[in-house]
Amino acid sequence: MNTESLLAEERAALDSVLIEIVGLDERHVVEFRQLMFSKQLNKKDFLITEGAICTFIGIVVSGAMRSFIRGGESDEFNNDFYFEHDFVSAYTSFLTSMPTNCNIQALTDVNIVYITAAQYQELLSRDNQWYKLGKFIAETFFIRKCKRETSFLKNTAAKRLESVLQLYPGIEQRVSQYHIASYLGVKPESLSRIKLLTYINK
Repeated sequence: MNTESLLAEERAALDSVLIEIVGLDERHVVEFRQLMFSKQLNKKDFLITEGAICTFIGIVVSGAMRSFIRGGESDEFNNDFYFEHDFVSAYTSFLTSMPTNCNIQALTDVNIVYITAAQYQELLSRDNQWYKLGKFIAETFFIRKCKRETSFLKNTAAKRLESVLQLYPGIEQRVSQYHIASYLGVKPESLSRIKLLTYINK
């Protein structure tokens, strides 16, 4: 992708997220653009790995990513996905300045824009309206975490799948069954059976 197309994608993402979703205005987009960094990842590259301290809040411009925790030498458990116009961060680490226990990896080629914690504080010092951004990010991550925990405690695997499809529209076309199964806490072959039974019972 050429530089002009990349900049157009970034601008569209910022307009969508900061203005349409968060409720800021054009001057905030300009301020964000003045400070932000851009980063391109190839498929399978890592944005952050376990043990690092997260100092950024990013917005996915294009591509798909996953967050996962390692449970053993080779076990990986997916706990979140990120697609276009999603915020991406190891957020607990970002808030506490403590090392993260998660890994964020590109599932496709990815383009993100991001600011550092220090830059976010600089924006807050300019205009209290930027607290809208922090509030929205905190609520987004908190609600997603609560929904997933509640789903594991109360729902069957079939219901958890239904929730995933609502939370991440189009995920089945973009993420492998293996990774979706990991997020649901089931084996890939079990996910195949769940999907078959759901189709039969419709």
